[in-house]
Formats: sequence, C-alpha cells, structure tokens
Amino acid sequence: MKKTSLFSIVALLASNVFVFGQSNTVSSGGNASSSSGSVSYSIGQVVYTSAEGDNGSINQGVQQPYSVDVVTGIEHPEIDLSVFPNPTQGQISLNIALDRTELFSCSLFDAAGRLVFAQDKLYPSTTISLETFAVGTYTLSVSKEKEVVKSFRVVRAY
Repeated sequence: MKKTSLFSIVALLASNVFVFGQSNTVSSGGNASSSSGSVSYSIGQVVYTSAEGDNGSINQGVQQPYSVDVVTGIEHPEIDLSVFPNPTQGQISLNIALDRTELFSCSLFDAAGRLVFAQDKLYPSTTISLETFAVGTYTLSVSKEKEVVKSFRVVRAY
C-alpha cells in the first residue's frame, strides 16, 4: 500500500511539470487581414513587448486608443471634418473638405471645460499645436457661424 501511495504522489508531482498555462487572461481579441498582411490581436494583455523597424512599430498587448470620437453637435453629413493624429504628442490637423472654410471656427476646452485655445477662421487644413498643453483629454468644438457642428475628443499624450 505504501508503494501505491508513494507512486501516486510522485505521479501527481511529475504531472505538474508538464502542465502549461496561460500567463494572463485577455478580455477580447480577434484576427484582421488585408491584401498586405494579417494580424492576430488580443485586448487586455498584461505583459507586452515592443518591436520597431524601418516600416513601423508594434506594441504587442498594449491597447492603443487611436480613435476620434464625435462628442456633440448637430449631424451635418454634408460637412466632412477629420482630426488626426489622435492621440498626439504635439500637433493635430483639422481638415475640412469644403470650399467655404472661412465660415468655420474652433475652440479647444480642457477636461474642466475651460477654453484653452480658439481660432476664428479655419482653412481646409488647419494645424493646432498642443505642445504647450498638459497631458490629458481635450474637447475640440468646430462651429459654423456660431453653431457647433461637431466636437471631437482629442488626447494629448506623453
């Protein structure tokens, strides 16, 4: 009987050596592909690595908040507005795909709702510098003749 229980304990300990487990739990993931390549991704990964090359960089396991959110405004599908890059470390470009851009103005507000920047006349491509502002989230409101058309959430990163 002693041999059997000793054998059982040794077998149990040896089986733990061969068990492999996931190092973390991810909340979501998937696959994306195009004509130039494919990638598998996971969201919520705790441990990550970075790789850089001549064609770009990748951060495995890091959630990248590259989104421009329209926060408020009356929907005007005929007005094509875009803001990029977001998040930014320095400057953003506000593009308006219309001929009469001089009718537009913009205001930048900090998280507390204080006006930190304003420009009365916009161009088809207007550059706004955020280099002197603190890291954080800002709201960029674009108006046409005093009516807010769209507001974007802009992230000033490190």
